[in-house]
Amino acid sequence: MGRPITGVVQMCLVACALLWVAGCGGPRLSVSRDSDRYEFESGKAAYSKKHWLDAQTHLKRFLDVHPGHAAADSAQLLLGMAQFQVKSYAEAAVEFAILVREFPRSDLLDEASYQECLCYKEQMSKSQLDPTFAFRTRSCINEFILRYPDSPLREDARGQLLEIANGLAEKEFELGIMWTKMKKYRAGIIYFDEVLQKYPTSIWVPDTLFWKARCHKERKQFDEAIALLRLLVDSFPDHKLTSQGKRELEHLERRAAEDRRSEQAGRRP
Repeated sequence: MGRPITGVVQMCLVACALLWVAGCGGPRLSVSRDSDRYEFESGKAAYSKKHWLDAQTHLKRFLDVHPGHAAADSAQLLLGMAQFQVKSYAEAAVEFAILVREFPRSDLLDEASYQECLCYKEQMSKSQLDPTFAFRTRSCINEFILRYPDSPLREDARGQLLEIANGLAEKEFELGIMWTKMKKYRAGIIYFDEVLQKYPTSIWVPDTLFWKARCHKERKQFDEAIALLRLLVDSFPDHKLTSQGKRELEHLERRAAEDRRSEQAGRRP
């Protein structure tokens, strides 16, 4: 799902709702048919009634006839939003990109740029499938944050980045689990390292610490396993795997202590 509609789109919808006559078949507009704003106002009114295709028809007609109009950037944004609502995400992305390219002085640049990113996000596949659009969305949002540092949409964009990171981390984590269950522990460690190194703030970090520790334990690399389990217990005390991790940590620490005593006893003359 995309984020809630904000900014100029929301203001347009409020204005349109005031213009619509309840129970009538069409809108009562504040402009006449011979006005240069007629198609634009008709498009806004259709959008407010969720008549997405009608909105597109009016807005396209307005832009074709009045490409340099003062309201052209608003029409361009609404056209993209109407296509977004019918899940024509690729087409919507093009319309948002046109606004950014053709109206460089518009106050709607950040809105359009961000909506373009959300179009890519809506085309993302599940974590097990092709991550191409996840990477494209991440790149788009990072560029948006750099280009519009004062945008009110910045915090929402950061939340989207975290969501994308969680999805990409899940993909690497599931691959690590797959190899671990096949007893290919070294391969599992490689994928778990991908999670920890590339997505250190993702929700999959504690699970990854637990399973990576298990891989090291199976490879008899007890010091590495102990370090990972300590990190899990100390950093994520409320996680669902922490209790089990704590038991395994205590077991490994006792075993390590016994090994050291045995080694010391063996060195005595």
